[in-house]
Amino acid sequence: YKLDTQISNDELKNNLILIGGPKVNMVLYKINKKLKVYLDEEKDWNIITPKASYAEEFIGVLQRTKNPFNKEKEILVIEGKRFKGTKAALIAFIKYYDQIINKKDFYLIVKGIDKDNDGIVDDAEIVESNL
Repeated sequence: YKLDTQISNDELKNNLILIGGPKVNMVLYKINKKLKVYLDEEKDWNIITPKASYAEEFIGVLQRTKNPFNKEKEILVIEGKRFKGTKAALIAFIKYYDQIINKKDFYLIVKGIDKDNDGIVDDAEIVESNL
């Protein structure tokens, strides 16, 4: 693994797993608008999908698509509008792993859930998908 600031231009052409969002991950910032689901900087980083717009901080994105730097490779994006959304996307990756591992070019919009009311996201549910 590498931080977004440590990756070379050649390494950007490989299969990548990108975690964070365009506010905190420079690689995602570069490709954000090229993704099917992206975060709109001009609208307070709302999550934009082909079907809707999401403003809640508990919303996360999990998507797999072609790598914009090399169409022969893929990227897996795990991100959210805020940290809680990114955590929800990571939980969804683990929770729905068996359903998505062999899927290509998909996205899931997930909502983080705080099951025990301690202020920490500990579960996620799908609110939109193109599966």
